Amino acid sequence: MKQLNFVFTCLDGNYEFVGKLNDVLVYTVETNIEGLNSFEGELDKKNSEEFLKKIEMANIDKWDREYKGDNPIEDGVKWYVKYIDEDKVYVSSGEESFEPYNYEHLIEALLVCDKNAEYFMIGR
Repeated sequence: MKQLNFVFTCLDGNYEFVGKLNDVLVYTVETNIEGLNSFEGELDKKNSEEFLKKIEMANIDKWDREYKGDNPIEDGVKWYVKYIDEDKVYVSSGEESFEPYNYEHLIEALLVCDKNAEYFMIGR
């Protein structure tokens, strides 16, 4: 089993995506950001494969543990990712526009489930 947790916090509120992938991806979205919706869903096999392909392109297993500047921004944008691949756990977090190489592939994976995920393209 694979699992992805993505948390995004900003002045507008919070967003949390939790997806679990066996044969198909089952996921929930909880948010209080205006204009975004909380919901749950399940992808068919084809879209589940597309989601996984995007996650693999993100190379989360190679991301640093933290991405932030020298001066922490207390009220800035913050993100957190936890990816479980079978028995391996990868965790990374960051703030503002400090993001890992291939972060955009993570957001592309979220877009397979939530058409509003472009909201999380920090600094673009």
